[in-house]
Amino acid sequence: MSEPTVIQAAIRSEKGKGTARKLRSNKSIPAVLYGHKVDPVMLSIKNSEIYKVLQSEDAGTGTSNLIKVRYGKNEKLVMIREIQQHPFKHNILHIDLFAVNIKEKIHAPVHIKIIGEAPGAKTGGVLRQIMREVEVQALPTDIPPYFEVDVSELEIGDSIHVSNLTVPENVKILADEQAPIVNVITPTLQKTEEEEAEESEEGAEEGTETEAAEKTSTESNS
Repeated sequence: MSEPTVIQAAIRSEKGKGTARKLRSNKSIPAVLYGHKVDPVMLSIKNSEIYKVLQSEDAGTGTSNLIKVRYGKNEKLVMIREIQQHPFKHNILHIDLFAVNIKEKIHAPVHIKIIGEAPGAKTGGVLRQIMREVEVQALPTDIPPYFEVDVSELEIGDSIHVSNLTVPENVKILADEQAPIVNVITPTLQKTEEEEAEESEEGAEEGTETEAAEKTSTESNS
């Protein structure tokens, strides 16, 4: 096990949208730490501290890497449990940190890293990544930063499933082994799926509008 990255944090007592906006304007991120034998504590962490973890060359997405967080007189070994990002700007809005015990197994998502170029994508097919992370069970020190999936032999119609992952003996995959991770499909199939998705969205919108109209009519007559 390599030595965990150490980040500094500050305890905060205020919460709410106003406080969060103020922190972000000062280049800090609101966070909460909870988990193994830890009372939940609200923290603020400088952007630079978080990004040095997330931008680590071997960090995957950073969510399965062990980190040491120092705040006040405390130091906890944690994993990033959740990262909330702005839907358009993609900047980090909030982070959940989960304190772990290195002797107890936990459930954690592991990032899937696609490598190589699919031959099928060069002959008219479309490479489609269906799964971006997979849930595992293991000791915190045994959780890999990511799983590599090599697509360099995928032709049109081929796929790679969870069962094809190279998994260490001390790591248990919790996802369905038959679930597809990535495949190469024909453009026609992709277009059909997109059209079906659009029709489903339109149907949902029409249903919502009808329901709203009926509700308005009922309220007007009452």
